[in-house]
Amino acid sequence: MAHQPFAAGDVGDSFRLGTFKCLLPMVDEILGLLHSQTTSSNQISPAQTSEHVAPKAKELAQALEGMKEAVMSLPGGHLATEEINEMIDILDEEGDKRRRVLRRLESLNMPLVEEMGQVGAKMRTTETAVFPTPK
Repeated sequence: MAHQPFAAGDVGDSFRLGTFKCLLPMVDEILGLLHSQTTSSNQISPAQTSEHVAPKAKELAQALEGMKEAVMSLPGGHLATEEINEMIDILDEEGDKRRRVLRRLESLNMPLVEEMGQVGAKMRTTETAVFPTPK
């Protein structure tokens, strides 16, 4: 099963501009507001701090939720890291099995297959009007 690249419409709005953005400025702003409440010379009340922090915290929560939804909509986005690692291990094992089979087939003495390969090579070098060589 070969990996197919995703077409533009496959992931929907997951990669819509602005879906994934840096959250550090929002976190920094919230922490700055909380820090100023405790260290500022003109103390502001917890209620005032809450009025300033609550909208910023809500904005942060909405941004995180939007990113989570976008990730969950990606193929495999619902899988935990452990499940992904298990799948990778299984696929690696399958790939190793197939490589071993191919190496084994390569080492076998198969005169009929070799003869067919030689006939095919001759047919490709002697192009006729009836059987043109595909290009």
